[in-house]
Amino acid sequence: MNKLFICASLILCLACNKAEQPTIKTTEVVTQVAQEVQEIPAKVIIEKYSDYQCPACANYHFLLKQLKQDYGSEIRIDMKHYPLPQHPYAQVAARAAEAARLQGKFEKMNELIFEGQQQWGAGNAEAIFAGYAQSIELDVEKFKIDMNSADMNRIVMANRREGIAIGLRSTPTLVINGEKIEKNPGSYLELKELVDSYLD
Repeated sequence: MNKLFICASLILCLACNKAEQPTIKTTEVVTQVAQEVQEIPAKVIIEKYSDYQCPACANYHFLLKQLKQDYGSEIRIDMKHYPLPQHPYAQVAARAAEAARLQGKFEKMNELIFEGQQQWGAGNAEAIFAGYAQSIELDVEKFKIDMNSADMNRIVMANRREGIAIGLRSTPTLVINGEKIEKNPGSYLELKELVDSYLD
């Protein structure tokens, strides 16, 4: 994706103000995710509080993807869910991503959800997410059960409570090495400069 297009879009929209239970319990999933994160050392840890239906969050997803390509193991990017009430499909999107994580495909689902934001944001989101699950070779029936489970909802809402606790009011919000960034960088160059300030 063209960086200039991403940056231009970013400046225009900096912020957006009966199923079976899975066999894996929420506490086990949270522990598994925490262990995965702890195994990835980095000088700079970027937590991105994000709403899948927020256009600015999609723009920042692609900026951070480029940042990771440029900085490699020096940085780690952790996704945090913060679905906003004005976005009717944001929460199910977050649950879909977490359901994919149970099958080891979080990153692929995360990418597809952001890429298809305009399509599923218009409706029929669950069916579209099930199509994504099939395309990345998940067990689709398990995925659909997990996506609509109370356990996945608790994971998403736990992330949201973390955001509320730090005074988060809009998405995307970045927290770098534990410090909440009050004003998002308006371009990729500004984002790089911000990260460099934490690497010095």
